[in-house]
Amino acid sequence: MTAVDADSYASYSVTFKPNCSLTQSGKTRVVLLLTVIPCCIAIGFSLLGAWMVLPFVGLEIFALAYAFYYVNRHANDFERISIEGDHLLVERCTGQHVSQYQLNPYWASVVRHEHPNGELRLGLLAHGKEIEVGRYLTRKQLESLAEQLQKRMGKYFRN
Repeated sequence: MTAVDADSYASYSVTFKPNCSLTQSGKTRVVLLLTVIPCCIAIGFSLLGAWMVLPFVGLEIFALAYAFYYVNRHANDFERISIEGDHLLVERCTGQHVSQYQLNPYWASVVRHEHPNGELRLGLLAHGKEIEVGRYLTRKQLESLAEQLQKRMGKYFRN
């Protein structure tokens, strides 16, 4: 979570990104490792006469490639909340889709949804429409975000 707070409460911006611990070269090494070892094993079994192992290794490699494609596609996802004067902007990038929601911070409210399993969801409610925020944050970070937004916006509701 990255927060920029300029001129005390006049301007506020916070950006959330999912945790991506592997670099691109690290991902390449993992894919190569998880591809080369099963191929060597499959070739060994096919030389012993069990050639039906090869198509299944091909399926495994295809599934692995798709999983890494999906992870790479969402590596640059983010969520940004900005408050500048009487404009509250929520920007969300998921894959290639970017969406923006503009609200008035004086009319918006912070809403907490506590689930029986201990999970916490945070939303911004304005004009009967609720926007979920903080999808990449832990519970402690969500509570901190709720307090920060509450100081800078309208009312605070618990659900």
